[in-house]
Amino acid sequence: MEGEKKRVVLVTGASSGLGKEFAIAFARQGSYRVVLAARRTHLLESVCEEIGHHDARSVELDVSANEKFIDAAVDRAWNCFGGVDVLINNAGIRGNSSISFSLSFENMKRPVKSPLELDEDDWNKTFNTNTRGTWLVSKAVARRMVAAKKPGSIINISSTASSGGLLPGGIAYASSKAAINRLTQSMALELGKFKIRVNAIAAGIFRSEITDSLLDKAWVHDAAAKIVPLLRFGQVSPDLTSLVLMLASEEHSSYITGQIYHVDGGHTLPGIRLWSSL
Repeated sequence: MEGEKKRVVLVTGASSGLGKEFAIAFARQGSYRVVLAARRTHLLESVCEEIGHHDARSVELDVSANEKFIDAAVDRAWNCFGGVDVLINNAGIRGNSSISFSLSFENMKRPVKSPLELDEDDWNKTFNTNTRGTWLVSKAVARRMVAAKKPGSIINISSTASSGGLLPGGIAYASSKAAINRLTQSMALELGKFKIRVNAIAAGIFRSEITDSLLDKAWVHDAAAKIVPLLRFGQVSPDLTSLVLMLASEEHSSYITGQIYHVDGGHTLPGIRLWSSL
């Protein structure tokens, strides 16, 4: 990309997991510079070293903080490379997670809380991070895009729990992700006139460093063969990164906004798999 200005992408929750893999995928394109944002700055620095400091910067950002802190962090991110073209809202928490997100047999033995047992603090923490955090980071970035008359793309990482695939103990998480889907559509409706596109990806179960110990178990693959039409769980690259890169691109998705993409191998399709003519 020598002689051509690189676009800038800001990835939240970029210290590990999906966010880290998204940041690396953008850097590998050669046409992006990446600002990595998260609470664990020491981990961000190691990702920047992996990418190369010429094209990567790190910014401390806690999306559950107050608006003033979030806006200041976004301002630092904006100034790293003189703007932001793409925002990936990936930061989030499971809260009082349901068994589908446990990492080991030991974790699966931990009790989950029903809607009658979940306490208000757990609910508020989950919504504060997942929904409010996504809104405030989007707000801070979009306001700067509008002021700079810069078109942009905002991509919110939601979950299949937002519209299907519900399991016990996930009321706060699933509800917060459903709210992100509606937030995505509302922002798309109102930001379109500024040439800012807003889309969401409802991700299913993907292999990453936080699910490796679970997905390495033989019974999990047997389960995938029974419940996922494509007979496997996802690989972040290329199953997720290919869509993220497409939605970030003005060349390939300039007329796409307000959409919720389910990337789950089909496991949230309704009904029971009956191999008959009925």
